[in-house]
Amino acid sequence: MNIMKIYKLTYLFFFVLTLNSCTEDDVVTVDDNILNYEIPIEPVVSDYLVGAHYLRFVRRPNVPEEPSIGIYNANIADPSVYEQHVNQANAAGIDFFIFRFRSAKNQNQNNQDVAFVNTLQTAPNSQDVNFAFSYNFGNMGLSNNNRIEDAGLVERFIDDFKLMIPFFDQPNYMKVDGKNIVYIFNSHVLHSNDNAALYQSMRDELSAMGVELYLIGVQNQWTPTLRFDFRFVNGVDAVTHSSYAIINQNDYDRYTFFHKIVNLAWQYHKERWLDFNIEYIPTIAPSVNLKILNSGSPTYVIDKNEEWFRSHCNVARLAVGTNRIVLVDSFNDWNRGTQLESADTYSDQFLNILREEFKVN
Repeated sequence: MNIMKIYKLTYLFFFVLTLNSCTEDDVVTVDDNILNYEIPIEPVVSDYLVGAHYLRFVRRPNVPEEPSIGIYNANIADPSVYEQHVNQANAAGIDFFIFRFRSAKNQNQNNQDVAFVNTLQTAPNSQDVNFAFSYNFGNMGLSNNNRIEDAGLVERFIDDFKLMIPFFDQPNYMKVDGKNIVYIFNSHVLHSNDNAALYQSMRDELSAMGVELYLIGVQNQWTPTLRFDFRFVNGVDAVTHSSYAIINQNDYDRYTFFHKIVNLAWQYHKERWLDFNIEYIPTIAPSVNLKILNSGSPTYVIDKNEEWFRSHCNVARLAVGTNRIVLVDSFNDWNRGTQLESADTYSDQFLNILREEFKVN
């Protein structure tokens, strides 16, 4: 008997054995599928607090759309452009923009970020929208083999937050219950021997200066709740994910059943983080196209679609915590195709949708 015949007979044997071992109770039906449910509609009965990431970047030549206000240099701070962006933010019901604030470990980078924000705040209507910082410690070069204590950068970390105090004192810096919102970019890789102690040391020094913080930690999309618990517990006030709209093309189920899967995931995150007195904050996106940055990106392109975005907003409303905060990625990241900003192709459509989905009026 040749080897192929042995394989065929073995397969047949196990197939017959499997059939004979099944009972009526073992049969899996469509009704048993975890995705066989309808997402409830959460009505907008009061306003949500909406923040949107505001990017500084060099526009790629292959971006398929153009801003309604015309192509502008997003790598420099232009108060005349920002004036129009503030008007759009007000139309969309955006309460605050989130600006990058890189560590002064690289003084030049920090100076650039400070100058960028200061210049935008000279726009005549800048006070009409609040702002908060996204703290980026990437230039510290931390890793599991070079933790912040071992690198001697704990004081740099604390002093970076002290550098934010002049901005905290501005009337349009975003606060929650009197606490200054600071988003910690890539906080799941803030390598420390003791993250809780690191955060507490920083909070203690700022508290002594009369400054209280509301810290939002962030981890990668599609990652489980407690994978980075040691980075967040007793350290941050809230946790969010990078946009779940970033989906690898191998994950066809996530793409096909996006809203149902995200709803299940976010409800789980919301409940689990509450066990640690941490609020969950959903991050949404109107679309995504990472192929603008890299034509070989293995991620799905999600084009702008009203029904898709409205469903995404509804899932976010179901997932918010006590402070009813929702974050948007992004206001103006044209290079990743996540922008809400008004465009020549879709005008103010997605600005209007955002307001309708998160504001009463």
